[in-house]
Amino acid sequence: MEEVAAVARWDIPWRVVREEAARLGLAAAAMPARELPGLGDRLLLRRRAGWECDFEAKDAAARCDPARSLPGVRSVITAALPYRTPAWEVVRRPKGARGAVSKYAWGEDYHRVLRARLEELARALEGASPRRAQWRISVDTGPLVDRAFAEASGLGWIGKNGCLFVEPYGSWVFVGLLLTDLAVEPGRPDPGALVSDSRGQGGEAFAECGSCDRCLRACPTGALVAPGVIDANRCLSYITQMKGIIPKSFRRKMGTRIWGCDICQAVCPVNRSAVPSGERVFLPEEDLAFPDLVALLTMGKGMFRRSFGKTAAAWRGVRVLRRNAAIALGNLRDPAAIPFLIPLLRDPHPEIRSAAAWALGEIGGEEARCAVAEAFARESDPAVREDMEWASPAEGVPAKPL
Repeated sequence: MEEVAAVARWDIPWRVVREEAARLGLAAAAMPARELPGLGDRLLLRRRAGWECDFEAKDAAARCDPARSLPGVRSVITAALPYRTPAWEVVRRPKGARGAVSKYAWGEDYHRVLRARLEELARALEGASPRRAQWRISVDTGPLVDRAFAEASGLGWIGKNGCLFVEPYGSWVFVGLLLTDLAVEPGRPDPGALVSDSRGQGGEAFAECGSCDRCLRACPTGALVAPGVIDANRCLSYITQMKGIIPKSFRRKMGTRIWGCDICQAVCPVNRSAVPSGERVFLPEEDLAFPDLVALLTMGKGMFRRSFGKTAAAWRGVRVLRRNAAIALGNLRDPAAIPFLIPLLRDPHPEIRSAAAWALGEIGGEEARCAVAEAFARESDPAVREDMEWASPAEGVPAKPL
């Protein structure tokens, strides 16, 4: 009788969502569609503080209210797809001048993988419903704050590093939303999945983190300005993806990272015991996880698409990774990179010329200095000239030590 009553009240019982999500390798939760209280105020505070990056939707109301994304929406289904694999323990950086790519981009592009599974989930739910359904899927592509809705639905809890933790996978998960006009019975992962109450469920904020603040202390740029609060403009994950010239203050802190950053997740004690998933689509390839930096300097668009096109590191194109590769070579300070960096001083894009000039300055040597001095004489971009000044000091100003 209880099952009959649930069916009468809901278009889709929670049991159906749970079973279909599990079949697709997803952890899922469901909640009635509603505007999240207090989220708009937090977003406004971030904007006023200058912590909002240009990836974030400008309409704060659209980030909080599902009805702005799908008129008539009745339910929000949140889903997590784990991406840590057992292969992480054995993959090694090859020898040579290699860059580092964030683990989330080691396998296939999660946007396509998770979207495809949420589409299959949506079709399954429509097939189980008494009527046709409308839905909208978001995987880092819509205005809604995915992690906030995932926490509010009971899918997981947000840690001090700002990431969503979904037990037993830790924060090594991709998160997506499925909005629908179907009335879906609210539900969350089974108690055995160890999902704990969090701020979104009325619990104490960051209770699962306890007194641990390793992520805050480990962030190389101080982007974690407070527990759970990120200044996105100082986060290396954003900085490696931004367009244009990277500010000097971040270049050395990038090290050999050319895409993303995993530090705040890697130092987390919870993540050390995270259960790997069996998702073969996220198995790493050494040449994608640790790309050859010199090869990136000369890689054309076609080769880039063939090499990186299936990964989440491809969406910004080859130019961003070429710029980052030049900075990484500067941080390695290997003189063998000089002949490959010098041609970039004539690149048509100022961010490439800037990165090459800075990298040559970090490596040093007479060959590098002469090449940059010659480029400085013909350079017209003030920002690029600033990165070349070390090679052509003003009269009476000593040159930078080589």
